[in-house]
Amino acid sequence: MRILVGGVALVMLAGCSSNAITVQQAKQVPKDQVYAFQARPAGAYGAITVLRDGGINASACDFVIYVDGKKAAKLGSSQKVTFYVKPGSLNLGVGLAGTGLCMGQAIRTMAAEAVADREKIFRVSSDLAGMYIGPYVEY
Repeated sequence: MRILVGGVALVMLAGCSSNAITVQQAKQVPKDQVYAFQARPAGAYGAITVLRDGGINASACDFVIYVDGKKAAKLGSSQKVTFYVKPGSLNLGVGLAGTGLCMGQAIRTMAAEAVADREKIFRVSSDLAGMYIGPYVEY
Protein backbone atom coordinates (compact mmCIF):
# COMPACT_ATOMS: atom_id res chain seq x y z
CA MET A 1 0.00 0.00 0.00
CA ARG A 2 2.82 2.43 0.87
CA ILE A 3 4.43 1.79 -2.50
CA LEU A 4 1.15 2.59 -4.26
CA VAL A 5 0.66 5.83 -2.30
CA GLY A 6 4.28 6.83 -2.92
CA GLY A 7 3.95 6.08 -6.62
CA VAL A 8 0.77 8.15 -6.94
CA ALA A 9 2.40 11.07 -5.08
CA LEU A 10 5.44 10.91 -7.37
CA VAL A 11 3.25 10.94 -10.49
CA MET A 12 1.29 13.92 -9.15
CA LEU A 13 4.47 15.88 -8.42
CA ALA A 14 5.91 15.07 -11.84
CA GLY A 15 2.68 16.35 -13.42
CA CYS A 16 3.30 19.76 -11.90
CA SER A 17 6.43 20.34 -13.95
CA SER A 18 6.28 21.80 -17.42
CA ASN A 19 7.40 19.78 -20.43
CA ALA A 20 9.96 21.13 -22.86
CA ILE A 21 8.74 21.43 -26.44
CA THR A 22 10.48 22.41 -29.66
CA VAL A 23 10.05 25.73 -31.43
CA GLN A 24 8.25 23.88 -34.23
CA GLN A 25 5.73 22.36 -31.78
CA ALA A 26 4.83 25.72 -30.23
CA LYS A 27 1.80 27.62 -31.50
CA GLN A 28 1.96 31.32 -32.27
CA VAL A 29 0.30 33.39 -29.54
CA PRO A 30 -2.95 35.08 -30.68
CA LYS A 31 -2.41 38.67 -31.87
CA ASP A 32 -4.75 40.08 -29.19
CA GLN A 33 -2.35 38.77 -26.51
CA VAL A 34 0.69 40.62 -27.91
CA TYR A 35 1.04 44.17 -26.60
CA ALA A 36 4.40 45.56 -27.77
CA PHE A 37 7.51 45.18 -29.92
CA GLN A 38 5.73 43.99 -33.05
CA ALA A 39 6.84 46.78 -35.38
CA ARG A 40 10.29 46.28 -36.83
CA PRO A 41 12.50 49.22 -35.76
CA ALA A 42 14.00 51.46 -38.43
CA GLY A 43 17.50 50.35 -39.32
CA ALA A 44 19.07 47.26 -37.82
CA TYR A 45 17.00 45.07 -35.51
CA GLY A 46 17.04 41.65 -33.90
CA ALA A 47 14.30 39.17 -33.19
CA ILE A 48 13.68 37.76 -29.71
CA THR A 49 11.42 34.71 -29.58
CA VAL A 50 10.05 33.44 -26.27
CA LEU A 51 8.72 29.89 -26.14
CA ARG A 52 6.63 28.52 -23.29
CA ASP A 53 6.71 24.87 -22.24
CA GLY A 54 3.67 22.61 -22.29
CA GLY A 55 2.40 20.31 -19.56
CA ILE A 56 -0.20 20.26 -16.80
CA ASN A 57 1.46 22.92 -14.62
CA ALA A 58 2.13 25.08 -17.63
CA SER A 59 -1.57 25.12 -18.53
CA ALA A 60 -2.85 26.29 -15.14
CA CYS A 61 -1.94 29.98 -15.48
CA ASP A 62 -1.06 32.37 -18.26
CA PHE A 63 2.38 33.98 -18.06
CA VAL A 64 3.16 37.59 -18.96
CA ILE A 65 6.40 38.34 -20.82
CA TYR A 66 8.16 41.66 -20.19
CA VAL A 67 10.78 43.28 -22.43
CA ASP A 68 12.80 46.00 -20.71
CA GLY A 69 10.12 46.23 -18.02
CA LYS A 70 7.27 46.71 -20.49
CA LYS A 71 4.39 44.22 -20.62
CA ALA A 72 4.87 42.70 -24.08
CA ALA A 73 2.69 39.57 -24.36
CA LYS A 74 0.63 36.97 -22.53
CA LEU A 75 1.63 33.35 -23.19
CA GLY A 76 -0.43 30.25 -22.62
CA SER A 77 0.88 26.70 -22.51
CA SER A 78 2.89 25.65 -25.61
CA GLN A 79 2.81 29.11 -27.19
CA LYS A 80 5.53 31.34 -28.62
CA VAL A 81 5.90 35.00 -29.50
CA THR A 82 8.51 37.01 -31.39
CA PHE A 83 9.51 40.58 -30.56
CA TYR A 84 11.49 42.96 -32.79
CA VAL A 85 14.00 45.11 -30.93
CA LYS A 86 17.03 47.28 -31.57
CA PRO A 87 20.37 45.48 -31.19
CA GLY A 88 21.94 45.60 -27.75
CA SER A 89 21.32 44.62 -24.15
CA LEU A 90 17.81 44.21 -22.80
CA ASN A 91 16.01 42.53 -19.93
CA LEU A 92 13.49 39.75 -20.38
CA GLY A 93 11.03 38.93 -17.64
CA VAL A 94 8.25 36.48 -16.91
CA GLY A 95 5.45 36.77 -14.36
CA LEU A 96 2.02 35.34 -13.70
CA ALA A 97 -0.96 36.94 -15.40
CA GLY A 98 -2.26 37.88 -11.94
CA THR A 99 -5.79 36.54 -11.69
CA GLY A 100 -7.35 33.95 -9.37
CA LEU A 101 -4.87 31.31 -8.24
CA CYS A 102 -2.27 32.84 -10.54
CA MET A 103 -1.21 35.69 -8.29
CA GLY A 104 1.56 36.58 -5.93
CA GLN A 105 4.76 35.31 -7.47
CA ALA A 106 7.54 37.78 -8.25
CA ILE A 107 8.63 38.48 -11.80
CA ARG A 108 11.75 36.55 -12.83
CA THR A 109 14.16 38.41 -15.10
CA MET A 110 17.33 37.81 -17.07
CA ALA A 111 19.73 39.86 -19.16
CA ALA A 112 19.61 39.19 -22.89
CA GLU A 113 21.35 40.47 -25.99
CA ALA A 114 19.58 41.28 -29.26
CA VAL A 115 21.79 40.88 -32.32
CA ALA A 116 21.10 42.56 -35.66
CA ASP A 117 19.69 40.23 -38.29
CA ARG A 118 19.53 37.28 -35.88
CA GLU A 119 16.83 35.53 -33.90
CA LYS A 120 17.56 34.65 -30.27
CA ILE A 121 15.24 32.11 -28.66
CA PHE A 122 14.37 31.89 -24.95
CA ARG A 123 12.40 29.29 -23.00
CA VAL A 124 9.93 29.80 -20.17
CA SER A 125 9.43 26.80 -17.90
CA SER A 126 7.90 26.09 -14.50
CA ASP A 127 7.94 23.60 -11.68
CA LEU A 128 6.80 23.45 -8.05
CA ALA A 129 9.40 26.08 -7.09
CA GLY A 130 8.20 28.65 -9.64
CA MET A 131 8.77 29.84 -13.18
CA TYR A 132 12.00 30.42 -15.04
CA ILE A 133 13.25 32.13 -18.18
CA GLY A 134 16.50 31.21 -19.89
CA PRO A 135 18.12 30.42 -23.22
CA TYR A 136 16.38 27.83 -25.38
CA VAL A 137 18.10 24.48 -25.87
CA GLU A 138 16.85 21.96 -28.44
CA TYR A 139 16.01 18.68 -26.67
